[in-house]
Order: sequence, then structure tokens, then C-alpha cells
Amino acid sequence: MPQPPRLWTFRTSPFSGKVRAAFAEKGVPVELVEIDPVRRPGRLRELSPVNRVPVLELDGIALRESSVICEWLEDVHPDPPLWPADPDLRAWARGWAKWLDDHSVRSFFLGMRKMAFGMAPDDPEDVVERLLGRVPGYWEVVEDALTVHDGPWLAGGQFTYADLSGLAIAVRLVQWRPDLQPGADALPRVAAWLAALRERPSAAAIDARGPEKLSG
Repeated sequence: MPQPPRLWTFRTSPFSGKVRAAFAEKGVPVELVEIDPVRRPGRLRELSPVNRVPVLELDGIALRESSVICEWLEDVHPDPPLWPADPDLRAWARGWAKWLDDHSVRSFFLGMRKMAFGMAPDDPEDVVERLLGRVPGYWEVVEDALTVHDGPWLAGGQFTYADLSGLAIAVRLVQWRPDLQPGADALPRVAAWLAALRERPSAAAIDARGPEKLSG
């Protein structure tokens, strides 16, 4: 029996979490290898020149970046599909997946990371407040996006990688900063969307971790 692919990951990394959840949505087994972000094993740099996770280790190659790994997963395991069949809608969903990664997810998790691990020497004193302060405004943008196709998900009735990009922040908001959640009265669609994301079985993958790899 062939061995499952190996995913180098860090439990609280949102992009690692996105990939873990994608494997869960597909029902595809994957071996998780947990890293310590302070003491990263030498093997990780061999697999990734930037020394970051997620990295998917296959037979003889390594895939880096969460979106690239998800595209590989979709190509190799097309069912259930996590991109729309319609090319216009698929492109639209891809755009929103990137927007969420670059805006909501980046601002929230970078702010929390700087709070936990410390700021860079050239960061302004209020960098954490600036990053986290952007998050509520982003919910208004997502609220408008959810009206376009009039469904519970960004592409309408189909759950896609665009929604998957929001899964880590949906889970971590209630754990870490519930004050940054959108109000159901002012932003009912995005509040319902975040709640629906947390209810998916794949949400459990956001907290999944494998044995820790400290060296080698």
C-alpha cells in the first residue's frame, strides 16, 4: 500500500490549517509532521528555501505554498470538487480565496503572531493594533461578496476553496479574539458564513497536529 503524502505543518498556522482542512474535505489521508516555529528542523529548509510551512512532501518532490498544494490536491483527487465547474465562477472564487488569504487572514494571524512571538525591530509600536484593527472592516467586504451569488457560500450553493480560506480565522476568532467577530444584526451573511464554517467537520483539522519534528 502506498504511503500517504507527508505534510509539514504548524498547528496555529492558518495556511497549514487550510491545507489540513482541504485534505479532510477530500477524505484523503495525509501524514502530519508538526514543527516548532522557534526550533525548525534542518529538513524543513531542505524542502523549503524560505523555511516555512506548509510543505507537502511527495515521492521525490516538495510542494510549497498552501494554494499550490490545494491545486495539486484538486488535480489528483477531483471528488468532491472544491472549485466550481463554470470557468467564470471558478475564476471569481479563486479571486476571493486569494483576497481572504491576503487581507483578513494575513492581518489577523500576523497581528496575533506578533503579539505572541514579539514584534520586528522596525515595527511601529502600534503594529498589532493596526493589523487587528483592519479585520472588522474586512467583514463588510465579505458581506457584500456573499450577496453576489445569494448562497450560504461565496460561490453560492457550493462550498469551495474560497470558503476554505476563511476556515482558520472562523475557528480562531472565537478562541482568541471574539470581540473581532462581525455582529449578526449589522452583517448577517458573514456572521452566518463564519458560523457555518465552524460547523463543518473539516473545522476539526484546524487544531490537528502530528508528532513534533525537532531535528533531522
